[in-house]
Amino acid sequence: MKASIYSLTFKDKERFLTLFSNRVLTVACGVVSAIILFFVIYFSLIWLRVVEFGIMSFVGHLGAAVFIGVLAVYLKILEYRLEMLSYKEANIHDIIPNFLYVFLLAVTILYVVAYYLMHVDLSAVNIENLSSLIVIALIGSIIFAYMLSSTWSWMYVNFLNYVSDIDWISKFDEDAFYRLLPLKFYESRRYHVPLSLGVVELKNYDSVVKRVGKRKMQRLMLELMEEINSRIRFVDLVARIDDGSKIVVVMNVPSASASVPVLRVLEALEQFNEKYNLKLEYRGRVVGFTPDMISEMDLLKSEGEEVKLEAR
Repeated sequence: MKASIYSLTFKDKERFLTLFSNRVLTVACGVVSAIILFFVIYFSLIWLRVVEFGIMSFVGHLGAAVFIGVLAVYLKILEYRLEMLSYKEANIHDIIPNFLYVFLLAVTILYVVAYYLMHVDLSAVNIENLSSLIVIALIGSIIFAYMLSSTWSWMYVNFLNYVSDIDWISKFDEDAFYRLLPLKFYESRRYHVPLSLGVVELKNYDSVVKRVGKRKMQRLMLELMEEINSRIRFVDLVARIDDGSKIVVVMNVPSASASVPVLRVLEALEQFNEKYNLKLEYRGRVVGFTPDMISEMDLLKSEGEEVKLEAR
């Protein structure tokens, strides 16, 4: 939730883009990435004269590449959904289809090289030599599959980030926030620890994103969150939720004292507006925990007490 604390990784970007982007876009990006890799590998082998071009071979391998692209995307969706449900890292990799495909390709290349180029009499090859060739193909395909998978993931994520309207960093924040808030709520109910929630609504956020552009706005909001983090206490946790249209601060303080961090968020927003001329409209409020609240969602639904900046 705090950009200065959490180390956002490539896998985080891949996870949230895959889970929350339009399904047609995710599959299309996976297929396009697989086809690009197929073209690079296939025509490199032709250029090196390892294989000869054949229309049936080309169409067959192209179909396999499309199938692998679709399958890899759905394996990633399954993997990340399992992680979201279990809170544990799942181990379903798109290496599986890549490995099978590359293994078959490696065996085919060995066969072509041995039979057509080296004119090896395959009937005279003993079982030991054949086993060695298969082991070489197996090891080579495993190594190559990891390289292929990493390249495919890099292209897939960058294509998806370009065409998707999802702000994956705000989705990361939102996921972390909704995992933390129930724990804080339970702590307050069970151990009577003070709990307050500061909420700053960015009322025209979507229109500003359309005017500024998704990528630029993503960079600006990350800069803004860094500035907010530097202004509030280390133990106060700040996040963006509702697709980035709300900034929330979780604080273990009574509601009477919670207006100070919210005011600091509003001050950062005001300075940010002046610096980049974003014209963001915002409204701040503080919601304090009360014993009659049933769940943590009551904190988010409550109107609370409005917090305003003093007029300059």
